Amino acid sequence: SPRLHRREGGACLVGDCIHTVKPYFGLGVNSAFEDVTMLMDCLTECGEDAAKACQLYTERRAKDAFDLVRISRSFDRPGFWGTVQFVGPIILDSIFHKAFPAVFSPGTIRMLQNPDLTFNQVARIKRRD
Repeated sequence: SPRLHRREGGACLVGDCIHTVKPYFGLGVNSAFEDVTMLMDCLTECGEDAAKACQLYTERRAKDAFDLVRISRSFDRPGFWGTVQFVGPIILDSIFHKAFPAVFSPGTIRMLQNPDLTFNQVARIKRRD
């Protein structure tokens, strides 16, 4: 997982600095709010030790940030086959989920917009499908 802070001092990266996503995901600002909330929780938990809070933030948030970027980039391939690879899974996810909801999860974009799922959980569920 990536490191989201400087080792010395208490500087952390949040928002688009760590996870630029495609606009059609509708997750840019929401994921930045999640970053800030996580960082605030870490600062509260670590008290005065900003360096420790930043390390804790990296440990808790880096995997989700990495998975969000990976998922976003998987939808963004150029040309005809890129379009097929983008639209195809959306159509297939919809068909399979409607036909067999106990077996197949909803589409990736829909799951990414579910506030009860982390980006890492979405990535694992879609790999299973």
